[in-house]
Amino acid sequence: MRRRPSILPTTVPIVFAASIASFTTAATADRELHRRDGAAPLVVERVAATNAGVQATVVSEGLRFERLVPWDRVASIDPDETGRLEVGIERGIEKGTLVWRGRSRMNRGDAVLAQAAFDSAFEAGIQPGSELGSIAIEGLVRAAIAAGDGSRVLGEAMLVSEFPVGVVEPSRFPRGERLVDPVTGLVISVPPVAEDGDRSRMLEWFRRVPAPDARASLRRSLFARLVDGSGPPEESGANLADGERFLLRLTELDAEDAARRERTRRALLAAAADAPVWKNAWIRFFAGRGTLARETDPELRMRGVLDLIHVIALESSAPPVLRRASLRLAVETLRDLGRSESAAILESILIAERADDALPENLP
Repeated sequence: MRRRPSILPTTVPIVFAASIASFTTAATADRELHRRDGAAPLVVERVAATNAGVQATVVSEGLRFERLVPWDRVASIDPDETGRLEVGIERGIEKGTLVWRGRSRMNRGDAVLAQAAFDSAFEAGIQPGSELGSIAIEGLVRAAIAAGDGSRVLGEAMLVSEFPVGVVEPSRFPRGERLVDPVTGLVISVPPVAEDGDRSRMLEWFRRVPAPDARASLRRSLFARLVDGSGPPEESGANLADGERFLLRLTELDAEDAARRERTRRALLAAAADAPVWKNAWIRFFAGRGTLARETDPELRMRGVLDLIHVIALESSAPPVLRRASLRLAVETLRDLGRSESAAILESILIAERADDALPENLP
């Protein structure tokens, strides 16, 4: 009787090879991308560094799909089978960590340390036009507003106003207030008022990040004119959007022509009655500042002081930089007008507003 040939010699290598292939697939599939903010890790097959984050092939329940994970959401990635990370991954995570650190600090209310982290992110080479850059710029603006130093981020606030719709709202800062007014597109807590060194910092941001279009260029120009108090441009163009139209009207409060200033003042104050509080504060401040800068008549100058007192009376509803600037100008003018007692009262408010602020040179 002839014996049937054994199949063992051929089946063993096949089974062994299949086992190796299965082990290799499992090992590859077990590579994980670890995410921040309590998010579950992702099992990944392939990863690649991009400007916006990690482009990953994710494996889940036997399916494979592509997913982009922003850099500030990536805590770490397991090395590949050779024990290495793909090109650009390590550097991207380093930059993302700085932004995540600033974002986390801001969300827990630590504006000072948040600002330091965002500054470090730009020092590390983050580009303003990138995804990380937009988060860091927004973070700098939020940190400065929280610290009462909105004038420090004039340039950054203008960049935020230029972000495409949806970049800021909804925000990466869920505990933060709304930054951008939906009608004008302006950052409402950062009026164009500069303190020491703020103007040069603003212009440096404008130089570093070119305006994306003609509208943004005009807005920057009007913003800078308000910072300088240099009055309206000779030509402003037609069909202006709400934000540019509002800024243009404010620059007219610094016009050399007294009749033009008065017409604009009356129109803006009439509109302010139904305007949001932030817009009311901006109008009153620039109306008062323009009057004090251009008028010599004591009665008109006193009217300018009263405009500034309206800003002061808004208390926390007005940006701190506007309150401080209003107090300084009002104190200086009241002393010039010989109303030293009233000036002393406002001076005491100024000292309480920010004790470490330097008072004007003509104040004791």
